[in-house]
Parts: sequence; structure tokens; C-alpha cells
Amino acid sequence: MATTHSDPQRYPANSVFALMEDKEFRYSILKPAIEQDKAALCRLTTGKHQLRGFRNLAKAPSILIIPVLSDEANVSAELAEAILRHWLKNSSSLQEVVSAKLNELGYEVNTETFDVDGLIAWKPMANDHAQLQFDGKFLEGEDSNAVMLMSLLLGWFGSDKDNDPSGKEKTE
Repeated sequence: MATTHSDPQRYPANSVFALMEDKEFRYSILKPAIEQDKAALCRLTTGKHQLRGFRNLAKAPSILIIPVLSDEANVSAELAEAILRHWLKNSSSLQEVVSAKLNELGYEVNTETFDVDGLIAWKPMANDHAQLQFDGKFLEGEDSNAVMLMSLLLGWFGSDKDNDPSGKEKTE
């Protein structure tokens, strides 16, 4: 059983977007959500990122909206939550595979991704398991970015080493 446990860290959904550095992966999450309900997502924007030539962002072509919503998801927790909820709903097979792997390693997955305040809670994994994720070897044959994101949404991300300034892994 995994030995690293601490109180879960709670973060707004936009902080998850800030962790996703791969632009193409972000866009791959955004595109289906935009195709499903572009107007609703555009209503959740903060207005900090304007699209020249369009007063109403929802009237712009999707290809132009993707980078804007990607940037907006970094600052709008509501927008990021809507996008992540859409991705989760459409990634049930990946969710099953990642849940099974986490359970196999001794981690109990969250049954609810978002709490009543829309926050996502996660705990640090054992350093060797986190390293497998960062190296893309946690689940062979699956997109490593998607696996890491799904693991985070299921309650496990990073390692105790990341949270300890001494660099030593914490155990109970």
C-alpha cells in the first residue's frame, strides 16, 4: 500500500490549467468542449483576453477561440471547471484505467472530483509513482498528459518530495 498521506491540497480548477504546460494537450481538451457548447463557455470568460474583431466571443470561429479560452482558463475557475467537467464526462474509459492503476498501487481515488466550492483536492503520491507519471511510464500506451491530469482529478498528483523543501520523501 502507498505510504504517503497527508491532508489533501485544495485548489480551484484554474490552477489545474496552470499545471498543463503542453499547449497542444490543453487545446485537445478545449476543442470538444467548445464544439459541444461554445456559447456557454464564452459566457464564463473574464474578458481579460479579447479577440480582436469580435464583441461577442461566441461568434468567432472555434479555431480562434481555443487559444483565448486556454488563456482564460488560467484565470477563470468557473471556465476551467466547466472544461474539466466536460473532459471527465467524455473520458470515462481513461478514468477507469487510471483508477484501476491507482487502486493497484494502494491509492484511494476520489469519488467526486469537485467539492461544493468547485475546488479540486489532491494528495501527493509516493515519489517513485509520481516519477513514473512525469516520465510517461505510469500507464504504457496512454497519453502521459491525460494520465497525469486524470490522476490529479482522481485525487493524486506530484510527490511528497515536491512539497518538502529538504527534498526528503515523507512517510507515515
